[in-house]
Amino acid sequence: MSKRAPKYFHPQSDFFRKYNLTPPEAITHGTEEDIKIRLTELLPNSWRLEGNKLIGETAMGPLVNFIPTDYILTGTNDKGLPVFQKIEL
Repeated sequence: MSKRAPKYFHPQSDFFRKYNLTPPEAITHGTEEDIKIRLTELLPNSWRLEGNKLIGETAMGPLVNFIPTDYILTGTNDKGLPVFQKIEL
């Protein structure tokens, strides 16, 4: 017959349980819409391709992504996103 492991309580919640107190209510930091409004989009202002590493320069630093080696960067579209062309042999 196997023994059951003791139930785990987080140290903070265990303190409240031990002294028979109610834990404080969680404070929300805004709705999902508020968070989306305050988010800063990282829109790269320039793109370059080094091997299969696609690098976009943003205000907060480089944004790096790896792409398959059978694609090359040909430029950007109207929205500033990279445009690729598949290499066919």
